[in-house]
Amino acid sequence: MKGTETKMEKFKAFRVHTIDGKPVCRFEQLSMDEIDDGPVVIKVAYSAITYKDAMAARGVGKNVRTDRPCVTGVDLSGTVVSSADPRFKPGDRVAVTNYQLGTMHDGAYADYARVPAEWVVPLPDSLSLWEAMVLGTSGLTAALAVDRFQKAGLQPGDGPVGISGATGGVGSLAINMLANIGYEVIAISGKKEQEGYLKDIGASKVILRDDFMKDPAPMVSGAYMAAALDNVGGQFFDRLCANMKPNGKVAIAGMVFVETKTTVLPFVLRSVDVLGINVSRQLAMPERKRLWDRMGAELKPTKSESIATTIPFEELDNRMDGFFNVSTVGRIVVEVTEKKGA
Repeated sequence: MKGTETKMEKFKAFRVHTIDGKPVCRFEQLSMDEIDDGPVVIKVAYSAITYKDAMAARGVGKNVRTDRPCVTGVDLSGTVVSSADPRFKPGDRVAVTNYQLGTMHDGAYADYARVPAEWVVPLPDSLSLWEAMVLGTSGLTAALAVDRFQKAGLQPGDGPVGISGATGGVGSLAINMLANIGYEVIAISGKKEQEGYLKDIGASKVILRDDFMKDPAPMVSGAYMAAALDNVGGQFFDRLCANMKPNGKVAIAGMVFVETKTTVLPFVLRSVDVLGINVSRQLAMPERKRLWDRMGAELKPTKSESIATTIPFEELDNRMDGFFNVSTVGRIVVEVTEKKGA
């Protein structure tokens, strides 16, 4: 049964087809009945590009359905056009991130999306639709890490917070959020040329990746970090744990390197805690709403213009490969039906 029967002309969408086992991406004109059903119809204003979107576009891993074409895009902000669910009404400003959006369910890279009401978050008045996509999945991840640090008792006076993968979307937003609420932040990056960017968005110090990885000790002498957000995994996790002060907190959000080799020494002898960060469907809606409210208040980025690059919808496919050659910095916001500053 169709959740809503909104009638409109054909609209623009970016779909991934699987042809002879390979992904083929292209812009197409679709009608409403050609995208997945859902009781809430949203006119998409902005989206963004995440690593998951790049993987889907280039056929890396199993991040998108292959039994039929799929409109990708895991993040969207926009305005409700119609809703069969009483929780939403036309004109409501909303965001949708993750769940199965853009993977198993037609997603954000289209002028319109139809989604389950259970996926939709009302936006705080303090966030514009563009600002919501500066945040998106990356901002929600960063905000959840900050929130868990604070719930675990981390105070600004406890010591610096290290951020690996610092120039990525999650890393950049976490740096700015933490700096804005009084924490000292150390950015760890392999991009020496981005030192100025990292300090501009809030890092008090930048450590180059190779320098950080030099000391192989299971517990580094003179450890100075009170906490860390690991957006990379692998040996980064091992080195971050080794650099934790007693009662340090290491939050894990990234899976660039899934496997790691470490010892139990930091956890047993220094009482280091590990916090898993997951903003997929396991994050309950009340928590999502609470975190979005925080992102519209004390965790709202103050360096959005530096962190985000905004591109026209037509440029979408050209930006995917930057996630594999590690040239992307911060967030890439996509103008779907609205143009920033217009």
